[in-house]
Amino acid sequence: MKTNLKTPNAKARALLNKLQALADRGIDGEKTSAQRKIDRLKARFDFDVPDPADTPDLFLGSFKRASTARWIYSFGDREVEVANSVKWAIETATKIPCVHRGRNLLAEANPSTANRLTDIAGHIANSFRTLIDKFSTVGGVSVTDRNVFVMGLYDGMMNEVRNVGQRLPGRSGSIKIPKGKKPAVIRATGLNIHPYTLAVSLGKQIRFSMPLEQIAAELDAAIQGKITSGAQSGNSLAS
Repeated sequence: MKTNLKTPNAKARALLNKLQALADRGIDGEKTSAQRKIDRLKARFDFDVPDPADTPDLFLGSFKRASTARWIYSFGDREVEVANSVKWAIETATKIPCVHRGRNLLAEANPSTANRLTDIAGHIANSFRTLIDKFSTVGGVSVTDRNVFVMGLYDGMMNEVRNVGQRLPGRSGSIKIPKGKKPAVIRATGLNIHPYTLAVSLGKQIRFSMPLEQIAAELDAAIQGKITSGAQSGNSLAS
Protein backbone atom coordinates (compact mmCIF):
# COMPACT_ATOMS: atom_id res chain seq x y z
CA MET A 1 0.00 0.00 0.00
CA LYS A 2 1.29 3.50 -0.81
CA THR A 3 1.40 6.05 1.94
CA ASN A 4 -1.10 8.93 1.86
CA LEU A 5 1.64 11.41 2.73
CA LYS A 6 2.97 13.55 -0.09
CA THR A 7 6.62 14.07 -0.90
CA PRO A 8 7.45 17.59 0.30
CA ASN A 9 8.42 20.17 -2.30
CA ALA A 10 10.85 23.04 -1.75
CA LYS A 11 8.07 25.34 -0.52
CA ALA A 12 6.92 22.83 2.12
CA ARG A 13 10.49 22.26 3.33
CA ALA A 14 11.10 26.01 3.59
CA LEU A 15 7.90 26.44 5.57
CA LEU A 16 8.88 23.63 7.93
CA ASN A 17 12.27 25.27 8.57
CA LYS A 18 10.60 28.61 9.29
CA LEU A 19 8.08 27.05 11.66
CA GLN A 20 10.74 24.99 13.38
CA ALA A 21 12.73 28.16 14.08
CA LEU A 22 9.64 29.73 15.65
CA ALA A 23 8.93 26.59 17.67
CA ASP A 24 12.51 26.65 18.98
CA ARG A 25 13.02 30.37 19.56
CA GLY A 26 9.58 32.00 19.50
CA ILE A 27 8.10 33.97 22.39
CA ASP A 28 4.79 33.78 24.21
CA GLY A 29 2.29 31.84 22.10
CA GLU A 30 4.49 31.69 19.02
CA LYS A 31 6.04 28.38 20.02
CA THR A 32 2.69 26.67 20.59
CA SER A 33 1.18 28.07 17.40
CA ALA A 34 4.24 27.07 15.34
CA GLN A 35 4.20 23.52 16.74
CA ARG A 36 0.53 23.10 15.81
CA LYS A 37 1.31 24.19 12.27
CA ILE A 38 4.28 21.82 12.15
CA ASP A 39 2.03 18.93 13.21
CA ARG A 40 -0.48 19.79 10.47
CA LEU A 41 2.31 20.06 7.90
CA LYS A 42 3.76 16.68 8.89
CA ALA A 43 0.29 15.16 8.60
CA ARG A 44 0.39 16.07 4.88
CA PHE A 45 4.03 15.58 3.91
CA ASP A 46 6.60 12.85 4.53
CA PHE A 47 9.66 14.78 5.65
CA ASP A 48 11.54 11.52 6.25
CA VAL A 49 12.17 11.49 2.51
CA PRO A 50 15.56 13.19 2.00
CA ASP A 51 15.66 16.43 0.06
CA PRO A 52 16.35 15.56 -3.61
CA ALA A 53 18.60 18.62 -3.76
CA ASP A 54 20.93 16.92 -1.33
CA THR A 55 20.52 13.23 -2.16
CA PRO A 56 19.62 12.01 -5.66
CA ASP A 57 17.00 9.35 -6.19
CA LEU A 58 18.66 6.02 -6.91
CA PHE A 59 16.35 5.56 -9.91
CA LEU A 60 16.48 9.12 -11.24
CA GLY A 61 16.66 9.37 -15.03
CA SER A 62 15.73 7.14 -17.94
CA PHE A 63 16.41 3.44 -18.48
CA LYS A 64 16.59 1.83 -21.92
CA ARG A 65 15.24 -1.64 -22.55
CA ALA A 66 16.79 -4.11 -25.01
CA SER A 67 15.84 -7.48 -26.45
CA THR A 68 18.96 -9.10 -24.96
CA ALA A 69 19.19 -9.93 -21.27
CA ARG A 70 22.51 -8.81 -19.81
CA TRP A 71 24.20 -9.73 -16.52
CA ILE A 72 23.93 -7.04 -13.86
CA TYR A 73 24.68 -8.72 -10.51
CA SER A 74 25.48 -11.98 -8.69
CA PHE A 75 24.27 -13.08 -5.25
CA GLY A 76 25.39 -15.61 -2.68
CA ASP A 77 23.78 -19.02 -2.23
CA ARG A 78 21.68 -17.92 0.76
CA GLU A 79 20.60 -14.47 -0.38
CA VAL A 80 17.15 -15.16 -1.76
CA GLU A 81 15.47 -12.30 0.14
CA VAL A 82 18.15 -9.83 -0.95
CA ALA A 83 18.13 -11.08 -4.56
CA ASN A 84 14.34 -10.83 -4.81
CA SER A 85 14.30 -7.35 -3.27
CA VAL A 86 16.83 -6.12 -5.84
CA LYS A 87 14.92 -7.70 -8.74
CA TRP A 88 11.52 -6.34 -7.66
CA ALA A 89 12.92 -2.87 -7.01
CA ILE A 90 14.54 -2.61 -10.44
CA GLU A 91 11.50 -3.92 -12.27
CA THR A 92 9.10 -1.65 -10.35
CA ALA A 93 11.16 1.54 -10.63
CA THR A 94 12.58 1.17 -14.15
CA LYS A 95 10.10 -1.14 -15.93
CA ILE A 96 13.11 -3.17 -17.13
CA PRO A 97 12.27 -6.92 -16.98
CA CYS A 98 14.74 -8.99 -14.97
CA VAL A 99 15.29 -12.71 -14.49
CA HIS A 100 17.28 -14.87 -12.08
CA ARG A 101 19.56 -17.47 -13.64
CA GLY A 102 21.17 -19.37 -10.86
CA ARG A 103 22.87 -16.83 -8.64
CA ASN A 104 22.96 -14.22 -11.43
CA LEU A 105 20.47 -11.44 -12.10
CA LEU A 106 20.00 -10.47 -15.74
CA ALA A 107 18.09 -7.49 -17.13
CA GLU A 108 16.70 -6.76 -20.59
CA ALA A 109 18.65 -3.52 -20.87
CA ASN A 110 21.05 -1.88 -23.30
CA PRO A 111 24.74 -1.77 -22.29
CA SER A 112 24.71 1.67 -20.64
CA THR A 113 21.52 0.94 -18.69
CA ALA A 114 22.88 -2.47 -17.65
CA ASN A 115 26.02 -0.80 -16.29
CA ARG A 116 23.92 1.61 -14.28
CA LEU A 117 21.71 -1.20 -12.99
CA THR A 118 24.84 -3.00 -11.80
CA ASP A 119 25.66 0.00 -9.60
CA ILE A 120 22.07 0.21 -8.34
CA ALA A 121 21.89 -3.52 -7.60
CA GLY A 122 25.18 -3.35 -5.72
CA HIS A 123 24.03 -0.40 -3.61
CA ILE A 124 20.74 -2.07 -2.66
CA ALA A 125 22.27 -5.51 -2.06
CA ASN A 126 25.13 -4.24 0.10
CA SER A 127 22.77 -2.00 2.09
CA PHE A 128 20.31 -4.84 2.70
CA ARG A 129 23.09 -7.28 3.64
CA THR A 130 24.66 -4.91 6.16
CA LEU A 131 21.40 -3.85 7.80
CA ILE A 132 19.95 -7.39 7.93
CA ASP A 133 23.14 -8.76 9.49
CA LYS A 134 23.23 -5.95 12.05
CA PHE A 135 19.54 -6.38 12.92
CA SER A 136 19.96 -10.14 13.24
CA THR A 137 22.56 -9.72 16.00
CA VAL A 138 19.94 -8.29 18.39
CA GLY A 139 19.27 -10.87 21.09
CA GLY A 140 15.97 -12.68 20.71
CA VAL A 141 15.22 -11.56 17.15
CA SER A 142 13.38 -14.37 15.36
CA VAL A 143 13.24 -15.47 11.72
CA THR A 144 9.81 -13.83 11.49
CA ASP A 145 11.19 -10.55 12.85
CA ARG A 146 13.97 -10.71 10.28
CA ASN A 147 11.47 -11.27 7.44
CA VAL A 148 9.33 -8.35 8.63
CA PHE A 149 12.46 -6.17 8.84
CA VAL A 150 13.31 -6.99 5.20
CA MET A 151 9.74 -6.14 4.22
CA GLY A 152 10.08 -2.76 5.91
CA LEU A 153 13.37 -2.04 4.12
CA TYR A 154 11.79 -2.79 0.76
CA ASP A 155 8.56 -0.87 1.39
CA GLY A 156 10.47 2.17 2.66
CA MET A 157 12.79 2.09 -0.35
CA MET A 158 9.89 1.84 -2.79
CA ASN A 159 7.59 4.26 -0.91
CA GLU A 160 5.00 1.54 -0.39
CA VAL A 161 4.65 2.12 3.35
CA ARG A 162 1.46 0.92 5.00
CA ASN A 163 -1.24 3.53 5.54
CA VAL A 164 -1.98 5.08 8.90
CA GLY A 165 -4.21 2.71 10.86
CA GLN A 166 -3.26 -0.34 8.78
CA ARG A 167 -2.03 -3.22 10.92
CA LEU A 168 1.65 -3.94 10.65
CA PRO A 169 2.97 -7.38 9.59
CA GLY A 170 2.69 -9.90 12.40
CA ARG A 171 5.65 -10.79 14.61
CA SER A 172 6.40 -14.14 16.17
CA GLY A 173 5.28 -14.88 19.69
CA SER A 174 1.76 -13.48 19.52
CA ILE A 175 -0.64 -14.93 22.05
CA LYS A 176 -4.39 -14.89 21.61
CA ILE A 177 -6.40 -13.80 24.64
CA PRO A 178 -9.98 -15.06 25.18
CA LYS A 179 -12.82 -12.71 24.25
CA GLY A 180 -13.51 -10.07 26.83
CA LYS A 181 -9.87 -9.92 27.82
CA LYS A 182 -7.13 -7.62 26.60
CA PRO A 183 -6.27 -7.69 22.86
CA ALA A 184 -3.58 -10.01 21.54
CA VAL A 185 -0.09 -9.05 22.69
CA ILE A 186 3.36 -9.71 21.42
CA ARG A 187 5.96 -11.24 23.67
CA ALA A 188 9.12 -9.26 23.27
CA THR A 189 11.67 -10.85 20.99
CA GLY A 190 14.49 -8.52 21.95
CA LEU A 191 13.04 -5.23 20.63
CA ASN A 192 10.20 -3.09 21.92
CA ILE A 193 9.89 -1.40 18.55
CA HIS A 194 8.25 -3.17 15.60
CA PRO A 195 10.84 -4.42 13.04
CA TYR A 196 8.79 -2.99 10.17
CA THR A 197 8.67 0.48 11.72
CA LEU A 198 12.39 0.30 12.44
CA ALA A 199 13.22 -0.62 8.83
CA VAL A 200 11.01 1.77 6.86
CA SER A 201 13.04 4.95 7.41
CA LEU A 202 16.23 3.03 6.64
CA GLY A 203 14.75 1.82 3.36
CA LYS A 204 13.94 5.39 2.35
CA GLN A 205 17.56 6.36 2.87
CA ILE A 206 18.73 3.47 0.69
CA ARG A 207 16.53 4.82 -2.13
CA PHE A 208 18.14 8.24 -1.83
CA SER A 209 21.71 6.94 -1.99
CA MET A 210 22.65 7.85 1.57
CA PRO A 211 26.08 6.49 2.59
CA LEU A 212 25.79 2.98 4.00
CA GLU A 213 27.88 3.91 7.04
CA GLN A 214 25.37 6.62 7.91
CA ILE A 215 22.37 4.30 7.52
CA ALA A 216 24.02 1.58 9.61
CA ALA A 217 24.86 4.12 12.31
CA GLU A 218 21.21 5.20 12.40
CA LEU A 219 20.15 1.58 12.89
CA ASP A 220 22.60 1.26 15.77
CA ALA A 221 21.21 4.41 17.36
CA ALA A 222 17.61 3.26 16.88
CA ILE A 223 18.31 -0.10 18.50
CA GLN A 224 19.93 1.48 21.56
CA GLY A 225 17.34 1.76 24.31
CA LYS A 226 14.86 -0.40 22.37
CA ILE A 227 16.02 -3.69 23.88
CA THR A 228 13.57 -5.43 26.21
CA SER A 229 13.95 -8.34 28.58
CA GLY A 230 10.88 -10.50 28.90
CA ALA A 231 8.45 -7.59 28.63
CA GLN A 232 5.37 -7.45 26.43
CA SER A 233 4.31 -4.85 23.91
CA GLY A 234 1.24 -4.38 21.73
CA ASN A 235 1.22 -5.06 18.02
CA SER A 236 1.75 -1.53 16.75
CA LEU A 237 -0.22 0.03 13.95
CA ALA A 238 1.42 2.01 11.19
CA SER A 239 1.61 5.67 12.11
